[in-house]
Amino acid sequence: MTSESAYFMVEGIYGKSDIKAVKKKLDALHGVSSVSVREGKNLVAVDYDSSGTSYDEIEHCLNQMGYQIIADESDISTR
Repeated sequence: MTSESAYFMVEGIYGKSDIKAVKKKLDALHGVSSVSVREGKNLVAVDYDSSGTSYDEIEHCLNQMGYQIIADESDISTR
């Protein structure tokens, strides 16, 4: 069991209903242990078990929900 974290900056999170929808959808992924969304910064942080899901699956889920990723972990760490 390997715990990992993924960070995404996304466009389109405009309020509590969007935050709730993102958290609910990502929490439903097998292996996800926690989801945090910072509304003002459009930052989504996900802690997960890599034996249950992957960074790519989380990214795909956000895309499927209609959120465009404007920066990923590699871009965010340099800001």
